This record gives sequence, structure tokens and C-alpha cells, in this order.
Amino acid sequence: MRNIVLVSHGDMAAGVKSSLEMIVGKQEHVSVVSLREDGDNIQFENDLKEKMKALNTPVLIIADLLGGTPCNVAFKNYAENEQVDIIAGLSLPLVIEATLNDSATIKDLLGTAKTGIADVKGKVVETETSKAEIDLEKYAEFKGKANVVNVRIDERLIHGQVAGIWSTSLNTQRIVVINDEASQDSLQKSSLRMAAPSTMRLSVLTVEEAAKNVESGKYGNQRIFLLFKNPTDVLRYVEAGGTLKTVNVGNMSHKEGSREVTKSIQVTKDEEVVFENLITKGIEITAQLVPNDPSINFIEKMRR
Repeated sequence: MRNIVLVSHGDMAAGVKSSLEMIVGKQEHVSVVSLREDGDNIQFENDLKEKMKALNTPVLIIADLLGGTPCNVAFKNYAENEQVDIIAGLSLPLVIEATLNDSATIKDLLGTAKTGIADVKGKVVETETSKAEIDLEKYAEFKGKANVVNVRIDERLIHGQVAGIWSTSLNTQRIVVINDEASQDSLQKSSLRMAAPSTMRLSVLTVEEAAKNVESGKYGNQRIFLLFKNPTDVLRYVEAGGTLKTVNVGNMSHKEGSREVTKSIQVTKDEEVVFENLITKGIEITAQLVPNDPSINFIEKMRR
């Protein structure tokens, strides 16, 4: 695994690392060197050399600004070192990709950085997917055989952990967001399309539509990631005929009357009842924020 060193004027590099670890968990191979407000090029050069001495190669240095002191000092000292690559244009999407995809080339990483820049309002103005009825009979051979690679409850739906980590690590081909409100909200649907990886298909469906489509085999052998906003929708999905074996609880935020089960999961008494109901249907409930975290038995944790 290559080491990554983020370098910047002031606290930008430290802030990016903090945001990175909020999304993907602790990353010991990502380091930070800053040009302090009261420092200069000599201070920065000494700190960078000290940091680099402690690291095994290969190393990727990501600088905040092309032509800035951090970038220039890095280039001056490591231009001739074939085990050190240097990129300018520090951004969170770039660092996430570099961290999670050790095989990504410099060209790949630059492409990620470019696609992370978008006119958000302009992109939201997208044509709604046609709602024409689809003949499900032609998918009959896949009926009841959906290739579901993960089922997750995440109140934020598609965000960094889902789009950047879970879906990519599972080689997902289609994300199915299952929530009645989201399926009827054109603005939210557009936002979800923007948040989803461009390499994956996306469906935003009501609970009833999702159960019908998945069980009918509409998506064939596609690797499907089912994403729910709350446990009540999961229960409704099962009651509508959907088949589930395991559900991973990721993020459920604080609500009035809720209590903490894990740092990222808060449940109300009503939600506890729903989870207990799911267990009676033979569904295993786990808690796991990101793939590198251990998977725990959520029900046992909740009952304590």
C-alpha cells in the first residue's frame, strides 16, 4: 500500500484528512504536513523531510495549490525520486479515491478530481426517467433470484460511505433507494442521481415498487445494493413480498425519544419493536459503518 502525504498552506490538509476519516474511518497511511501561518519554506521543507523519512515508499504527495510553497518544495526535493508521485489540487474526492483505490494511476486520480467538480444546480435539471410500465414477464427466469449484494439502513441514503466505499467495494451495478417520499420528490431524486457513482445504475422507488421489481427479477443478474432510510420501510418491504436475509444498519440519527446503540445509530422504542419484528421473520440484523469495521450483532447490542 502506498503512503499518502497531504500538504497545504495552513490547516487545509488536516481538515481534508479529518473529513476523509469521518467517511472511511481511520487511515494510518495518510499523513499531513502543513506550512504554518508563522512558518516559511524552510519550516515546511524540514517538516516534510522528517515525515518522508518515516515512511516506506511508494509515496503519493497531494498538494493544495500548483505553484504554491508546499507543492514547490515537494517537487524540489522529490522530482528525481521515482517512488514519489506529486499531484496538485487537493480535494476530498481525490483523497478518497487515492486512499481506497491503491491501484489507481495518476491519470485515474486526476480524472476523479475533475469529475468531482460540477455545477450542482445545472446538474439537478435532468430529465425524469420515464415511468412507462415495463413488461416484467421477459425477466421471468430471474424471478426470486435477485443478486442482492448488500441491504443497508442509512438515514442519509446515498453519501460518501455508500457511494465511495460500500457500493464500490462490493462491485455494485445498481443502487436501489427504497423510500416512498424520495421516489415522489423530483428534487431529491435528482440529488440522489448526482450522489450515486456515475458507473452505477440508480433506481429510486416506493417500497411496493421495489419489492415488485426486485422479486420479479427485473434487474436480472445485476449486483444490487438495496438502500433503506429506516427500519419501518424494511419491514414494509418484507410484508410486500420482498425477500431479505441480512440487513446492515449504518446510520440512524438522533430523534426525540431515541437512545444510542452505537455512535452512529440512535433508535426509538417504536424502532426497537420494528427491529424485533424483523428478527422474527428470520432476518439477521448487523451493524457496520464501513467495510473495514467489524460486523456486530445489532440486536444483541440493542437489547443491552
